[in-house]
Amino acid sequence: MKLGGVIKNISYSFSANLISLAISVFMVMFVPKLLSVNDYGLWQLFLFYYSYLGFLHFGWEDGIYLRYAGKRFNELNRKTFAGQFYSIILLQVVLAVSISALGQVFVEDSDKRLALVCAIWLAPFVNFNNLCNFIMQMTNCIKEYARLLSMERIIFFLGVLFFLVILGWNQFFYMYSAQFFAVASLAAVGAYLCRSLLSPHFDTFKAIRVEAYENISVGIKLMLANIASMLILGIVRYGISMGWDVATFGKVSLTLGVSNFLMIFINSVSVVFFPIVKKMDEGKRSEVYTVIRNTLTFLLFAGLIGYYPVRYILSMWLPKYADSLVYMSILFPVCVFESKVSLLINTYLKSMREEFLMLKINAVSVAFSLLVTIFTIGIWHNLNAAVCSIVVVYAFRCVLAEYHVTRLLGLNLRRNILEDLLMCTVFVVSGWFLDSFLCMAVYGAAYIMFVMIHRHSLQQIIGMVKA
Repeated sequence: MKLGGVIKNISYSFSANLISLAISVFMVMFVPKLLSVNDYGLWQLFLFYYSYLGFLHFGWEDGIYLRYAGKRFNELNRKTFAGQFYSIILLQVVLAVSISALGQVFVEDSDKRLALVCAIWLAPFVNFNNLCNFIMQMTNCIKEYARLLSMERIIFFLGVLFFLVILGWNQFFYMYSAQFFAVASLAAVGAYLCRSLLSPHFDTFKAIRVEAYENISVGIKLMLANIASMLILGIVRYGISMGWDVATFGKVSLTLGVSNFLMIFINSVSVVFFPIVKKMDEGKRSEVYTVIRNTLTFLLFAGLIGYYPVRYILSMWLPKYADSLVYMSILFPVCVFESKVSLLINTYLKSMREEFLMLKINAVSVAFSLLVTIFTIGIWHNLNAAVCSIVVVYAFRCVLAEYHVTRLLGLNLRRNILEDLLMCTVFVVSGWFLDSFLCMAVYGAAYIMFVMIHRHSLQQIIGMVKA
């Protein structure tokens, strides 16, 4: 695929993620003001259950994504995919009925039962939509994927505006109605885009079962790896929530949220690159890995400079959080390590079908996160150390994962890894001990030195972009 096409696809994905972010910011800022405390609590409980619906296919859809990424849409076997589509929908309906029945029996709290039932009956729509999204991604139909992603958020946003702002119906039921209408509308559009794969002409039951088994056996490893990835940060955050009050937890969460804004762009790029890398000639993967890594390193280290104006603006806008914004100097490098894992390392591991290795790397990182949390919070009870442990854990996972992927590719990048760790250390130390102007000067000088050392790589990248 030509560079112009790659950049165009990245812009589609980035725009869709930016729209989603803007709507999420609105929801956080204004919905708590519009709903009563009880209705907002019910909505948050619903969202908690809703966030786990994507795991109810048990890796089935992840397996399809891994096995068929890089194919064109018209190369997909219609009978095979029709069997998988309808089987997944049937599974979701069975699970919705079963969990609803169990909820009626075992969940005594009426609000919790309502939130659970409301969430679980969206599972057929959610996982149908997820599969449509995966198909658009893996066949490089990024424009259609971006439309699906942004459409759901926009419809939901308009529904919230209509019910809560225009009509003034400030109740959980109407928030849920907006969400239901959004996922149902998206399912209709997804069914139209994938209509050729939904024709009710299937393979034999045996063929459907064999295909499903292969997809789940592959995808369950990736799904477990993703769950483990969530736990890496989740364990530390849970430890902070248990060791300190809600206000402190909120301040740390704010700085984490701000430092993760850069991940919007990175996730946009990773969606585009996976089908390209999957389809790439194996002989070129090592060379391309080095080029992408160098490009990403230059961009990420330049992006860290944005910490200084962001911290100044936030300290003016949110004076109550000014004392905790120093943690941003520690947590911004999380973006560097997580971006390399998300965009580059995981993309390569998935393309080489090393999802079990991904699971092992994340499992080891979860164990390391647990040990660090026990020490910094349980034994030492030091908030600064606990926050520092977040970037340490992410650095550990990044180094461990890159060691394995470079070994598979036959590359030796130990010097580059050490340089990355040194640059992040300079950023953290200068941001923690110096004021904004001085730390910006120190890190800026370090970045200029880094660019000068790697000027030949930078010239190569610029030449490729101009070509």
